[in-house]
Amino acid sequence: MARQAGQMFNVKAKSFDVNTISFDFGLHLEEGKTKNTLKILLDGEVSQTIYYYDHQGFRDLDKIASAPSTLVYSARWKGASKFAIKKFIGDSSKDSIVNEIYLNKKVNSHPNIIQFYGLTKFQDENYSLVLEYAEGGTLGKYLRNDSISFEWESQLKLSKEIASAISWLHDDVGIIHGDLHPNNILIHKESIKLADFGRSCIKGSNYNTEKSDIYSLGVLFWELTSRKSPFGFEENNRKNDCSLINIISKSAREGPIKDTNDKFVVLYEKCWQHEPDNRPNINEIISELNLINSENKDVSTILPKENEENGKTESLCLPD
Repeated sequence: MARQAGQMFNVKAKSFDVNTISFDFGLHLEEGKTKNTLKILLDGEVSQTIYYYDHQGFRDLDKIASAPSTLVYSARWKGASKFAIKKFIGDSSKDSIVNEIYLNKKVNSHPNIIQFYGLTKFQDENYSLVLEYAEGGTLGKYLRNDSISFEWESQLKLSKEIASAISWLHDDVGIIHGDLHPNNILIHKESIKLADFGRSCIKGSNYNTEKSDIYSLGVLFWELTSRKSPFGFEENNRKNDCSLINIISKSAREGPIKDTNDKFVVLYEKCWQHEPDNRPNINEIISELNLINSENKDVSTILPKENEENGKTESLCLPD
């Protein structure tokens, strides 16, 4: 396996006090005496073991995504297994890199979260993350591709998978994602893979709370039914449009798409309520999705039946 091909180094966390306005804990990176060791100083005692891949083993690097501080490549490990390599560029700070390493490792045990396999370091560069490669690209591109049929059953399936990943973050590992949108969600083998923990934080360490993720989840659910960004955010390149921010801050919301399941509409409208306390928690969302799913399955199944009188085949409706 590709994991076994890499070397290993330990990441240790020791108590470390930092006083900032937004955070009540801090991360600090210290390289060990050998190239195979690394220390992360964190407020609290944590120990992690991470695989280290010799960068010379990676071949066929092909850039697949970019952001102001990161570049993402697909690559072959020794000509075989395919990975995604996330490089940190520009003014990326060591603290932000170590924070993302730590969080990726912490959330690594859920089927709907992109898998973190280890680290590598290309010559004269920062450490790079070695991640699972998702062949379907981003959810954003998937939704905007009109050639892909995306019916209600698929919308509901992906909604449940996204909610499951958020439940794992909030309730099992105590993390706020902080940057939920279709371009931070990947498609792999027709399933969701939540990615990009660059803006994530431990619960209670930041002004972001679970309810900020819930708001974003509501918008995501609407996007799954509309297949477009709210208020033409992406289509009209309005990412820095102050008027759009003002519209949303005044509680403006997109209307439901025609023929969307009524209970699904009610659910995502609860999620994007202006007052955070009025938004449901992730467990309530999952319960409602399960209810919608059970009702969705409670339909007649059409089976062929032979008509004995005329020998023709007619449809027979049978309850599940």
